Amino acid sequence: MLLAGLRHQHGFAESIKSQPEQWQRFHLLLPLAGQQGSNIYGVMCGHDPVHGFEYMCCAEVASLQDLPADMGRMRISSQQYAVFNHSGPLAQLGAIWGAICNEWLPHSAYQSAHKPDFEIYDAAFNWDTGMGEIEIWISITDK
Repeated sequence: MLLAGLRHQHGFAESIKSQPEQWQRFHLLLPLAGQQGSNIYGVMCGHDPVHGFEYMCCAEVASLQDLPADMGRMRISSQQYAVFNHSGPLAQLGAIWGAICNEWLPHSAYQSAHKPDFEIYDAAFNWDTGMGEIEIWISITDK
């Protein structure tokens, strides 16, 4: 899967404000050149406890060429994933991520594959209200 969009580093404390601002800037860019389908993705590109996390708001594209030079690019290779569905307010998404990473994953038969994890927002997701179905894909391997 080829993804293109906006990448940004977020500190944990300020992400409550900076992440929605990133999404607002991204929506102004839509549709992207060569965009495939209507799904929108939020990708965790990496994190550490001190510096926070890198996040990419993006859409699937046919090619990573012919995109503006400042646009983030990512190739997601085939990988085993655990998929979770969230159907509550967008404001609860951080707590869901926390439960998956801090409760489900350590007690499961899996460990992180240390590949990009992502959220999928389909065309029915209401960005104005922050309500709708969100799939959370966590890259995994057997322990």
